[in-house]
Amino acid sequence: MDLMYLWHSLLRKKWIIALCTLIGLLAGFGFTLTQKKSYLSFSQYSTGFTMEQKVRIKEEAGLNIYEIDLRFNNVIETFRSPKVMGMLSYKLLLHDLDDSHPFRVLTSDQRGQEVYKVANLEAAKSILRDKISSMSLISPYDPEEKKVYDLILLYGYNDKALSDKIAFTRVERTDFINISYASENPLLSAYVVNTIGEQFIRFFNNIYGARAVESTAKLDSFTNSKKREVDELTGKLRDFRAKIGTPNVADRASAAMGVVQEMTSNYQREMANLNNLRGELTATETQLRSSMSGAGGTTTSTGNNAEYLRLKRENENLDLQKAGKSEDEMKNIQDKIDANVRKMQAAAPVSSGDKERKAEKSADNQAKLINRKIELQEQILAAEQNVKLYREQKDKYEALTSSGGGEEVILKSKEEELRIASQEYEALKKSLQASLDLDVNPENNFKQTMVGQPAFKPEPAKRTIIMGMSGILVFFLSAIIILGLEFLDSSYKTPSIFHRITRLKLLSSLNRIDLKKKELKEHLQLEGEPVRKDEDNLFVENLRKLRYELEKSGRKVILITSTKPNEGKTTVIEALAHSLSLTRKKVLIVDANFSNNSLTRMFEAKPALTTFSAGEKAGPEAFLSITNKTSIPHADVIGCVEGNFTPSEALPPNNLLENISRVAERYDYVLIEGSSLNEHADSKELARYADAIIAVVDAKSVLKQTDKDSIDYLKSTDGKFIGTVLNNVEPDNMEL
Repeated sequence: MDLMYLWHSLLRKKWIIALCTLIGLLAGFGFTLTQKKSYLSFSQYSTGFTMEQKVRIKEEAGLNIYEIDLRFNNVIETFRSPKVMGMLSYKLLLHDLDDSHPFRVLTSDQRGQEVYKVANLEAAKSILRDKISSMSLISPYDPEEKKVYDLILLYGYNDKALSDKIAFTRVERTDFINISYASENPLLSAYVVNTIGEQFIRFFNNIYGARAVESTAKLDSFTNSKKREVDELTGKLRDFRAKIGTPNVADRASAAMGVVQEMTSNYQREMANLNNLRGELTATETQLRSSMSGAGGTTTSTGNNAEYLRLKRENENLDLQKAGKSEDEMKNIQDKIDANVRKMQAAAPVSSGDKERKAEKSADNQAKLINRKIELQEQILAAEQNVKLYREQKDKYEALTSSGGGEEVILKSKEEELRIASQEYEALKKSLQASLDLDVNPENNFKQTMVGQPAFKPEPAKRTIIMGMSGILVFFLSAIIILGLEFLDSSYKTPSIFHRITRLKLLSSLNRIDLKKKELKEHLQLEGEPVRKDEDNLFVENLRKLRYELEKSGRKVILITSTKPNEGKTTVIEALAHSLSLTRKKVLIVDANFSNNSLTRMFEAKPALTTFSAGEKAGPEAFLSITNKTSIPHADVIGCVEGNFTPSEALPPNNLLENISRVAERYDYVLIEGSSLNEHADSKELARYADAIIAVVDAKSVLKQTDKDSIDYLKSTDGKFIGTVLNNVEPDNMEL
């Protein structure tokens, strides 16, 4: 389809598009008038993901940006989780049921619903308080809790309603998360953005708080153990000094050699231990990252607090029993403490629901891995110090083997051992002190940095933007619909499209004129000075082109037919007769369209075509006796009867058409109208009487297979077919 035609189609329908656009603007304006006022509140929270961790026994690598992004995504998903949203819903409903100034007040219709009538408000408050206290969700299978859930839906505090209006966004390249919520009540908006953060922090504390306490308790146990070791080494050194008095220089060489052998053995053993610890630390860190990356969702947990507290008290008693014990006994006591710690972790909160069990198991595993990481870091630090000490002592005493060491060497060895133990004790004390300021788990460090406040003014209605968008949308939508309808319209429409589809010669194109309001001759304005409208003037000029083509052909007897009925043959013949009369040409119109004798009815002619039979010696007067005068100057007409028959069946022997050449002697042109080619054989039978054939085609017609057959017939008439007239073309399409 031609792009120019589509463009002109839009121009023709510009007022429709403009009207649709105006309707869109009015609809946008009406929407902003009926839109409810909305109040927006903000709050801000710091995650602490990028803050320096104080509880570290060893320096670690820098920040992992991708891991931090993953944590932010996990936090936002946890904000949207059923657990946090559920706690927020319960707090909102409890506020509206308890407070004298509720955020939302039910209408009389809502209070009349069965859900509200059957609800026991006091029982609902009690259930809500219990659920908030235990951080557990309402069960839809419990009849009483189901009533509370129906109340939440009635008030519009359900998860879906809250999630649709609450937004969580990270402030780019920072540790902060913004929370925004819009509602019809400014106090409600502020309450939501503040309460959801509280419930989120409470949720995390509930999960990770016990594990953080366990980690701190373990670190405290290590510190106490190291302190006892320092005290024992101090006592041994004091006793040894009292025992040896002044060192014997003669034993120095042999004593130094023994120390070198001991230091070499300790150095090798400690290096092997250090390598094993480093490998295990790498594997633990890998597992921890994998566990934290895969963690997500929420858990619903309740804990075995009695068992947890019993194990904790037992560990405290065992820790006190270490005083004065031997090394093997302290090791056995420490094994019991470690076993109790594992039992405490096993007694940690259990999950409800498949998704919550998975998340709880992941959190439990993270806590174990963090504990193990702390142990390994402490052991690696101690092993590194031992390796350094053993290497220095080995080198030193190797140099003293020639001069000896004796008790002095042993004394210096004990002093160095005490120094190392003291350094380890000081490092553990610093870590324990830092753990009191910062949780061991870095994810449990959320702080509210900006409290949400009620908005003073509602959010702007954005009337200009909404009206503009609605107007633009309707504008493009109406234009697309018009283009789509034009594209789906497969009619000829324009002369260029008609010629491209049919490949038929086009004698002229006649534009559409309104024949319902006034007759054809009024459009032509043949009397007096012509004062015509643009479409009338265009019709007359193209009619003159058709007249010229007819005169140029040199044919007198013209058969005018069409492929389909109602294509405008009668109008074309009448208009052509008017145009020929202006040049003072005598025209005879013969109505041979038996299926629709509209010319006969229009000119009120006698239906003599089927009854007239001329003799061989009949003169011109015999033919003139069956003609009728028309309202067109210099034009006569011969009518016919209407019926379901063809010319060969209806016309008598020696009829008018067989003598048409004799009739044509008295006229300049004889115009014969035949029926449509697709449905009747009349025009094919009439073709042998005509000198030329002209086909009339309506611009609104669609090419079908029967039309193609008729076109093939016209092309096979041995040169009689001289061209087509494209009728009823839209004036704007005449030049396309």
